[in-house]
Amino acid sequence: MICLGLAPAAKKSALSSGVSPVELSIAVTAVAAATAVAYFSQKNLGRFRKYGLKDYVPVFLVGLMGSGAVVILSILAMTETSATQRSLFQAMYPVATAICARFLLGETLERPAYVIIFFMSLGLFLMNSGSSGLEPARAFWLLACTLPLIGLADVIAKRSLRDAEPSFVTLGRLSFGLVALTLLLPLTTRHEWIILLSHWPIVLASGIAMAGCVLGLYRAMKIVGASLAAAFIALAPVITAGAEWLMLDTPLTSLQLLGIGLTVSGAAFLALRY
Repeated sequence: MICLGLAPAAKKSALSSGVSPVELSIAVTAVAAATAVAYFSQKNLGRFRKYGLKDYVPVFLVGLMGSGAVVILSILAMTETSATQRSLFQAMYPVATAICARFLLGETLERPAYVIIFFMSLGLFLMNSGSSGLEPARAFWLLACTLPLIGLADVIAKRSLRDAEPSFVTLGRLSFGLVALTLLLPLTTRHEWIILLSHWPIVLASGIAMAGCVLGLYRAMKIVGASLAAAFIALAPVITAGAEWLMLDTPLTSLQLLGIGLTVSGAAFLALRY
């Protein structure tokens, strides 16, 4: 939960320091993938040889969407909006997965869940409020695009990789996400990489926090169960808001605080109830 809360704030801090979003996306994902390799190498990576092409294809799709497209869209959005806004959308990811599973896997959602999802969505809009009312800008819609991508990625993992080890899915997701992001290398410049390297501590922290999000999630689910883990994850925006206020002195209006409350409490309730 701490990593999930700090990761967006660390990326926002790097962006505020002048780091380019494309270079940041590639570097952060590379650090996260390297961290995952270092972690799993202690447990013999050779065991992954048992998986065939039919296993790697869905993992590639999961990585392409979940750790490729979502990362670049989120970081692009944070050039115009706050890390707290990004974190609130993360709290909505389990909802996106549930809705995709409803339509693609035939899973059911009880009627009260739809009411809670409505108020969580209202919270996202309130987070976009300004002096002239609701102002959903480009950043809002970029983050909104991450919801179906995460939902589809999780459904693919659930349907095609139910018998695969979580470590295989985690490492594959980060590695293939990095492969996808390297396609953006022609858009980068030597000057922007030099700027990024001058801020290497915050970039390194962002990547380690990103890896911690993924690794910690699977570990938490194994120890305390998926529902309780998801409930703790729903509290991550509170940490992000606090970290962003301390690091960047980002103010929040009363309507935005109400939006955070609606989304966070709804996500936590759904996780514990369903």
